[in-house]
Amino acid sequence: MNMDHTRAFAEFETFYGLFKPLTPYGRLYKEKRPFFTSPAALKTEYDLTAAMGTFLSAQKHKADRLRFHLRNIPALDLSSEALASTPGLFTARKFLSNTREIFKMLPATLRAKLGARWESAELLELLDIGGRGEAFHIADAYCADLAAVRREIAGCDASMKKLREKRLKELRERWGLDFSDRDFLVIDEKAAARLAAAPELFIEPFDGAHLTVKPVYGVDYMEAAAARDRLRAKEQELEASVVKRLAAAVTAGKNTIEACAAAIERTDIAAERARLAKELRLERPLIRKYPSHIRLAKARFLPLELRLEGSGLKYTPLTAIFSRRVNVIYGSNMGGKTVALKTLAFMQLAAQSGFFTPAAAFETCLFDGMAFMGGSEMETAGGLSSFGLEMNDFASAHERMKSGNILVFMDEFARTTNSEEAAALLSAILEDLEARPAAFAFLATHFSGLRAGGTARFKMRGFDTEAFNEYFSGKPAYGLDEKLKMINKFMRYELREGAEGEEARDAIKIAGILGVSKAIIKRAQNLMEDEQ
Repeated sequence: MNMDHTRAFAEFETFYGLFKPLTPYGRLYKEKRPFFTSPAALKTEYDLTAAMGTFLSAQKHKADRLRFHLRNIPALDLSSEALASTPGLFTARKFLSNTREIFKMLPATLRAKLGARWESAELLELLDIGGRGEAFHIADAYCADLAAVRREIAGCDASMKKLREKRLKELRERWGLDFSDRDFLVIDEKAAARLAAAPELFIEPFDGAHLTVKPVYGVDYMEAAAARDRLRAKEQELEASVVKRLAAAVTAGKNTIEACAAAIERTDIAAERARLAKELRLERPLIRKYPSHIRLAKARFLPLELRLEGSGLKYTPLTAIFSRRVNVIYGSNMGGKTVALKTLAFMQLAAQSGFFTPAAAFETCLFDGMAFMGGSEMETAGGLSSFGLEMNDFASAHERMKSGNILVFMDEFARTTNSEEAAALLSAILEDLEARPAAFAFLATHFSGLRAGGTARFKMRGFDTEAFNEYFSGKPAYGLDEKLKMINKFMRYELREGAEGEEARDAIKIAGILGVSKAIIKRAQNLMEDEQ
């Protein structure tokens, strides 16, 4: 189920971007964006996070070591093509070496939870013959014949070096030519004339005025070089044989290695979730059987909290309990009803993605999917207006309710059509959702008087006029930042249940704070009084 709109509305990427697994396996897991609908599977994820958090808190000296070895885990390719090369075998050895160190530092109880069983000691011992750390080669110890051939090659190298040094010495003494650290010399044509009859030199044109002069090392040297070439070919055959044998050993342990990779992924994910839980003060959610109430205690919408901290503004956590499946939240513009919806969506996404949540307590149930419609996140597309897109998305979510439980968020839904039709449409939708056991819905709206008898109604407390007047005492506010701070200071972002029939009356006050002329504000207030 595509939940991109819901993730965008909840600004979930702000949080998900902080989730940074260290291994290629963990990063692939992150890309899959798991959304858990099984209570048992989710409990396993929570248990791993809790156990890893306890371990890392109690063993702080091991936390850095764990991160070091996780960061050094390579992406392992167990295909025959990859293992038919020294780099492929090196990668296998590096994977096993770091895996062993990770498993070794974890306590037995945590290893059992992670499925971290070390059963590749013999294979790693075999691969370690080729080197430790960041080095690996086909060592002599793998094959006696290979060691013998390499000794013969070394003998050829020594003979060739001796013959080369002898010839170069002769050329220096007889012709005054120094080929030290050079394969050839370039000399002018006149100077080369005396060298024309020298059999130990090979001379060829370089340009119009110069010649290239190279040593000729003789028959003994050429025979030694030919012998070395034959030995080198034999060495390559023996090395290939060793690589084949090592590749077969790795392939034989493929199932065990893949089990290690799965355990490494779980370790990486659990460690990263535990890190976030500690750094962001996240707590384990309580998952109940559907349908259940949703309860939040001091729930923090992290993206907004981080922005407000950067601006020096106070953040108000959300505390509320929703005992019914269909809920309406009323409130004025800037009153916090959209943030309340975002907080709920964020918390549910985090919980069903396997994370602990930013709240003193979060109780919820699991849904088969989530859907969002409305708000500024909606864009026109394919010729549809924003209203058209809202209706299309609602119809899609409505259809999905036939096959699973859906959590629906509607922010200022149908706001772009006339208020009379919008109110009628919303009332009908709320009645329909109440009658559908698979629906759990939240609607944030400024429309009052919606008809839906079984719907729970809430209102944002809104702007505290009395406190504002007492504190402000007519002093002017300068600059948008200061004005926003004033609104934030006196806006009460709290939910009150049972707000049926109440209308939001904060818009004119907020308009005045944001700089709309006093004459317009006064006239608006008079018009409101006349209507009443």
